[in-house]
Amino acid sequence: MDAESQDFFEELASCSRTGFKTKFGRTARRLGLNVGLNRNELYRLYEAAFLAALCTISFNGLGGCAGGIRPEKEPTRRKLEQAFMDACHNFYRSAGWKALPTPQKKSIRTIFLFVSVSEENLSR
Repeated sequence: MDAESQDFFEELASCSRTGFKTKFGRTARRLGLNVGLNRNELYRLYEAAFLAALCTISFNGLGGCAGGIRPEKEPTRRKLEQAFMDACHNFYRSAGWKALPTPQKKSIRTIFLFVSVSEENLSR
C-alpha cells in the first residue's frame, strides 16, 4: 500500500465509529482495496459509494419525507442520479479499477455501487 492510501485509511479510521466513512474504510480494507487502489482512486470510489447510498435513500423516500416520495423533488433525484453515474464513470476510468481482478470488481459493485429501489417506488 502506498503512503497516500495509508493516510486515506487512517483518516477514515479517525471518524465516528458508526458513520459512512468508517464503514466504507473497514469494508474497503476487508476487500483489500488498500492494496489495489491509490488515494485518488479510493476517494473516487468513496464518492460514488456515498452517492449510491444517497440515491437509495432518495429513491425510497427515506430522507425525512415519512416514507413518501414527493413529485416536486424529482429534479433533485435526477441530479443525484446523474452525479452518481458521473462518479461511477470517473472511478471506472481509473487505472486501479482496470487492474483489479474480476471478483474484486464484482464485490465493489455489489457492496458499494448498488442502488436499491423498492418495487412500490418504481414508476409504472
